[in-house]
Amino acid sequence: MTKLERVRNYTLQYVIYTYGLFVLLLITLGGAATTLLHGTPLVMRWLTAITAWTSTYVFLLMFRKLYPDSTVKEFYKKMFRPRISMRLLMATTSIQMLIFVSSLYMVSTRKGVSMAGMLDLSSTTVLSALFFTLIQGATGEETGWRGHVLPVVGQTYGETRSSLIVSVLWSFWHAPICFVGTGYHGSALLQYIIAFIICIVSLGYCMSICFYRCRNLLVPIWMHFTFNFLGELFEGPMVELVTWYAVFYFLVAAGTFALNARTRQRSVQGGVSGYS
Repeated sequence: MTKLERVRNYTLQYVIYTYGLFVLLLITLGGAATTLLHGTPLVMRWLTAITAWTSTYVFLLMFRKLYPDSTVKEFYKKMFRPRISMRLLMATTSIQMLIFVSSLYMVSTRKGVSMAGMLDLSSTTVLSALFFTLIQGATGEETGWRGHVLPVVGQTYGETRSSLIVSVLWSFWHAPICFVGTGYHGSALLQYIIAFIICIVSLGYCMSICFYRCRNLLVPIWMHFTFNFLGELFEGPMVELVTWYAVFYFLVAAGTFALNARTRQRSVQGGVSGYS
């Protein structure tokens, strides 16, 4: 077995273990949080923070198998060493804020209320959102999914397909949350699940492509943070926001795909022209 084949096998195990541990933690800790701690909003937020790090827990436990010739310190130095493009950060931040405002506008128009009435910008909410967003998915998930799985899958399938594959895996990894943390049932739950998957796949694809552009893990972490933080400020029906998120993030992902394909085509044509 070659080194690449061994890494692929271990990475497949990593994905399976990450799925399994996430479900296990949700069941055990979720049950304890509900029965013993009465499932208060604060308790559930800590539950989310703890379970969000599942992919990192598994990554650290499997690190010696995944990177036998490296150390955790060297891995993270490699992930954060490349120069960050401020232009890329500003562009992604602006687009995400535009998506949030556009989605907020659509929901407020549909509900017949003001946009400001669907936001909680109190200092308590903002500070709480900052704290929990920092210790949840943005920092807890990207090491495993974008830092490890994406480059490994990319060695076989290339940038575009690996970005899509990892984004699908990442979105379905979140699926149990739809049943545990939303409170929706019936058609509302079905709408939320479909919209959530489309939204997360689209967001994940854009995050992955941006990571490929600079190879610095801070970029997907920042995009993930921005996505979660803005959602924390919303006070309206989450199913409505996620539905419009799905629409706008899908459009951005489609545009990213088209732009990326065009860039690759120009690169190929330029290489052929230069050779001849």
